[in-house]
Amino acid sequence: MLAVKYHGPKNLEYVDIPKPEVLPGTALVKIKYCGICGTDVHAYSIPGIFDWELVLGHESVGIVEAVGAGVDNVKVGDRVAVGPPGDCGKCYACNTGHPNVCANAFPETLGIGPNTQGAYAEYVLSRHPQNELFVIPDRVEFEQAVLFDVIGVGFHAVRRSELKVGDNAVVTGCGSVGLSAIQAAKLAGARNVIAFDLNETRREMALQAGADYAFDSTSEEDVAKAREILSHEGGAHVCFEAAGHPTSTTLCEQLCMAGGQVLIIGSDARPYELVSAALGPRELDFKLSFTYTKEEIYMLFQLIASGKWKTDVYTIEKAPLKEAIAKMEQLSSGELDVARVLLMPEA
Repeated sequence: MLAVKYHGPKNLEYVDIPKPEVLPGTALVKIKYCGICGTDVHAYSIPGIFDWELVLGHESVGIVEAVGAGVDNVKVGDRVAVGPPGDCGKCYACNTGHPNVCANAFPETLGIGPNTQGAYAEYVLSRHPQNELFVIPDRVEFEQAVLFDVIGVGFHAVRRSELKVGDNAVVTGCGSVGLSAIQAAKLAGARNVIAFDLNETRREMALQAGADYAFDSTSEEDVAKAREILSHEGGAHVCFEAAGHPTSTTLCEQLCMAGGQVLIIGSDARPYELVSAALGPRELDFKLSFTYTKEEIYMLFQLIASGKWKTDVYTIEKAPLKEAIAKMEQLSSGELDVARVLLMPEA
């Protein structure tokens, strides 16, 4: 079957690999869509994200084609989302209520862990169906469900934050993760959500997602407008960094109120500086957020099914799997600017 293998930055290859064999405790999924994640684009563009080879693809949906002995949470024909493997149930993180940062999950995640076979392929074998396959409700379309990963990251970040009803929030970076943070912040009761992005189209998308204001982070005038909006408290209660860039983190520091929180969502390999002499007197709370839990996927599916979560704000372009490398290059160069490219192995 056709697959796309990652050898390193700017080095992807179409390969022919065997269709996975169903073993006891596993399930085979025929892929309908797989999203090109921002993490994939970063790994393609910047050294240091993945220092190993693998078949990419960790945002996918499809139909269960076969199940091995002992699998009882899904059946043949189920429409499923293929997520991270979740908790091992044995490490300290799992046993203290933090399964999404399980010590054993990352290396096992399909399309991320070393030498794993992700969903830039026609089929994917779920080795942890109980923690990895999520049945899609009837009222949720494939095109909506495939966004679970990118929506889940921003959703989890807001749930992890100290944001309360009536607070002000800033979101820097209005890519797909930033858009989900905007929606989640408004659902959580934020009074004002101020979004920042370099790109005018993304700023428009931020307003569609529910942001009250959308500004250009490179404009001193726009930054001054944000300060004026936040002048009563001296800054935002919570600033969400969703661009994955050092300058974005700096803007969050500058716009956060004394005693407020900077929550870093963006994934990036570039270092940035924190000057304690400047930040210490303001007692800012820096916190990082990684990924979502199994329960949050079910929450999101329910929110989408009920219409409380808008998915039409995420611009989508569909492409055959055989165009994956070209689309990756276009996303990396900025030639293509959409929330998600959905690869279609069946096309």
